[in-house]
Amino acid sequence: MDSVAETRYIRGGFRASREFGFALERRFPGLDLTGVDVDGVAMVVEISDPRRLNLYQLSRVLVGAAKGGVKTAVVDFCHKGLTTAVPLFNLFAMVDESARLKELSKLEKAIRTGV
Repeated sequence: MDSVAETRYIRGGFRASREFGFALERRFPGLDLTGVDVDGVAMVVEISDPRRLNLYQLSRVLVGAAKGGVKTAVVDFCHKGLTTAVPLFNLFAMVDESARLKELSKLEKAIRTGV
């Protein structure tokens, strides 16, 4: 039985899928699931190239998942062997803060260069 409920390929450097919480341990052995809700569905975000990651697209996907009742996010850097599970709201807050810092950095660069 395939435990992946739905997979979406998104232009933004990542792939998002929903996974049943009980299957996370099987799919990601050794993943620390303490502090996250594994009773429902989890959002699995697989990032293949962090340099191509579009934070705006990722935040839209996370908001949509939260509206759908998803409470857990698993972030997997595919070729790096880094995987972590966090509450969805915490991940959204980190992505939102990163996007804001990126915008402020662009604004600062524009002010310094006078463009």
